[in-house]
Amino acid sequence: MAKDYKTFVNELLVELNEPEVTTVATGVGIQKQVANVVNRAYFDIVDAVDDWSWLSSDVPDDPYYGNTIVPTVAGQRFYLLKAGSANIDADFDSVNWDMFTLVDTNAPFTINKLPFTTLTTWRSNYAQSEEAAARTNTYATPVRVIRSSDGRRFGLSPIPDKVYNIHFFAYNRPTALVADTDTVLFPEQYKPVLLARARYYLYQFKDNIAQSQLALDEYKKGLQNMADNLNSPQPQYMSDVRFTYLLP
Repeated sequence: MAKDYKTFVNELLVELNEPEVTTVATGVGIQKQVANVVNRAYFDIVDAVDDWSWLSSDVPDDPYYGNTIVPTVAGQRFYLLKAGSANIDADFDSVNWDMFTLVDTNAPFTINKLPFTTLTTWRSNYAQSEEAAARTNTYATPVRVIRSSDGRRFGLSPIPDKVYNIHFFAYNRPTALVADTDTVLFPEQYKPVLLARARYYLYQFKDNIAQSQLALDEYKKGLQNMADNLNSPQPQYMSDVRFTYLLP
């Protein structure tokens, strides 16, 4: 069962007893509306969970510390979260600000978790002394991470005194489906979740409230199942059954 853009569009058109498209780009009328709601449903799923596993940035160097690595520069405070990103549309979809880690790849091989500090707190408690130190090129090992006011960069406090690797977990922002062969990023078994959400919008468009509600219920159940399977939290404890076998 394919999960490309054209397949989604034609499957919904068949359900509506409408002509299938040869190419999505040439669709007209209801065909174009179906193409639009497929994208709308796709982004609804993307927005439903901040850290979908299938949107994880792919940097496999050390998954223990994070899936994204940014090297620091001595004397530089702020860094783009996504290197090379030209604008907000090309940035990461979400970043886990509680999972930043500093790794020194040279002696003394420092590894420190960097707690998140709000920009307001940093300005009130650390900015003045750090900026004074920066004027004399006095830098140090960062001990906290801050977020820039535009949300596109992270900052280090104090300003780094040498090269470190900053590891964190980030999740990509998918682009809209455009070409016939564009595919959704999540596993194929969850294709019905997207179809249910698209039906919800289509039946609203057709003023069929009853069918729209049924599609919404199907979507919610499917989305919950999808989140449980793909993003369920790991156990917080381990059970011990040794005493079971020691009892008389």
